[in-house]
Amino acid sequence: MMPLAVAFPQQQGFFSLYDYGEKSLCASSVIETESGGFIVAAYDYYNRPGELVKLSDDGTLQKRVSISDENTVSFVDGIYHDPSAQGWYYAIGFICKSNMSDCKPYVLRFDEDLNISERIEVELPSVYACFNMTRAIMTKEGDFLYAASLNAQHGFHRLYMRIALDGTLTKFHEETSGCGTAIMINAIFEFPEGNYFGDYRNSYLAQGYATLCMRLFGFDDSFVFDTIHQYANITQQEGDTVYAVLHHASANGTVLLVNDTTLLFTDRAEEAWYHPSSGHFYDRDRSTILFSTDMSGEIRDYLVIGSRNDTVEVPVSFNAIDMAKNDVLSMESVYHGCYGNSGWIPDISPYNLILTKLDPQLNVKWQHSYTHPSKFLQATYLMATKDGGCLVVGGAYKDNHYDLFALKVNSDGYVGTDEIIITEEFCIYPNPVKDVLHILAPEKLKSIELYDLQGRLVRKQTQDLESIELQGLTPGQYVMKVTLQDGKVFTDKVVKE
Repeated sequence: MMPLAVAFPQQQGFFSLYDYGEKSLCASSVIETESGGFIVAAYDYYNRPGELVKLSDDGTLQKRVSISDENTVSFVDGIYHDPSAQGWYYAIGFICKSNMSDCKPYVLRFDEDLNISERIEVELPSVYACFNMTRAIMTKEGDFLYAASLNAQHGFHRLYMRIALDGTLTKFHEETSGCGTAIMINAIFEFPEGNYFGDYRNSYLAQGYATLCMRLFGFDDSFVFDTIHQYANITQQEGDTVYAVLHHASANGTVLLVNDTTLLFTDRAEEAWYHPSSGHFYDRDRSTILFSTDMSGEIRDYLVIGSRNDTVEVPVSFNAIDMAKNDVLSMESVYHGCYGNSGWIPDISPYNLILTKLDPQLNVKWQHSYTHPSKFLQATYLMATKDGGCLVVGGAYKDNHYDLFALKVNSDGYVGTDEIIITEEFCIYPNPVKDVLHILAPEKLKSIELYDLQGRLVRKQTQDLESIELQGLTPGQYVMKVTLQDGKVFTDKVVKE
């Protein structure tokens, strides 16, 4: 089932592709400049030097500079503006020799016009090969916290360090306990108060059916969020149908510190329906899940952003990009992004990217899908912008090549260009649901029908169609059928708690 295309006004926003010929570029970070443009950190997908790219406020490419020479692989993990040093920006990342035998962090200092003042390599206590995953932040004190996971030659150790703006390594820790192929570094952020150094593990029931296992590693007054790749295959049988959920604590998950009391997590889940005797799968769906917790990790709210994989016209799965808080114009709203992924064969993907705007309680304000007519949009970084909108950057894939792209939307999710197709998604929330299910649709509704897995109609509603009451229904799986006024039909799966 394809979502409905909607017209959009020519409001602030843009979509731009940047073709670098032989270079195959994606984006790893972006910052909004003081003058209103953007600086994007781009990396070469095939391990060549990274670049800094300057864009105007309408997406026009103004300048690009290489971060290192041709014999050095370079990557930027974050770009930051130092308020105490007017006009100066800092980037932190890592560089590796061409054989990946020696990796180390570096600090880059430059101005808004990408004039590089200095690039300082950070000297580590030992030689480390191949940083697998890295995360960084600039702290309130004005230095960096930097974390890196290493490759198998180092037993998948992780490094945590504090680095001054002049490249001085002021604190260093090599973490070895509990390391293995399953642990990745997903996010790093400052904790509201207190100093933490150590770790703890926390397991609890997420979404009412999937067990999430996470590991939080405290580093001074910050937390590094590591995920452990454990798979909780939860099954529930109704008649001759088995419903199963496989939760992926994957490298695509992320975490956002919303305020002093709330964390938002996002990750991926796979749902399947199959016959218990033959084991035949007759439906699968891979979705992104979001859930908010308090600081101790207790779940408050949760939301499923599903791919609704009913036909080959939608992606095989959705990978989370990131979340970004924006309280400039929209009273503490959060943007969440995810993109369609068809595994090893992206050429058959429908190339779409989904943005969802919600509040910290996970109430959905809008949800839109963005599709390029011929390229697979592999989004890699999301940033809330000063005007209340959102910027997404990444690589547009086709024929084994990536072109850097930037997608800027306004606070309503629209972009003023015909180079990308925008559609308004049919969306239900919360899902799983306890009592009241809310419906967002691109057009006015005619009716809502709810069926059990045996095909029996259990609810029907033809008035007040913004929501439907599910009180009194037996917990389990249901199928919702929504009919629009023009006769078009949406279907979706509902989990009743």
